[in-house]
Amino acid sequence: MDDAASPLPGISEPLTWSEICERYPDEWVVLVEVDWINDMDLEFRSARVAGHGKRRKDPLEQARPLQPHYSAMAHLFTGRIRLPFPPLLFA
Repeated sequence: MDDAASPLPGISEPLTWSEICERYPDEWVVLVEVDWINDMDLEFRSARVAGHGKRRKDPLEQARPLQPHYSAMAHLFTGRIRLPFPPLLFA
């Protein structure tokens, strides 16, 4: 979507990553209209939230109807990544 002034219904205003994490703590989010800082990492200036939820698939289901309007979407987790088991250490 090229017109940032008129997002589709259900999409947030542009938010920073800190604002997204504060608004949707420990949730999966789908982001659109991401203003990437560069194409080498995941840093961005702002993005709009198109879906969010506790389960990984929730935001994907919410954002599915928007796919015809956006060529790219980002799917990220706002919380701390926890491993299911402690990592194995080898000597």
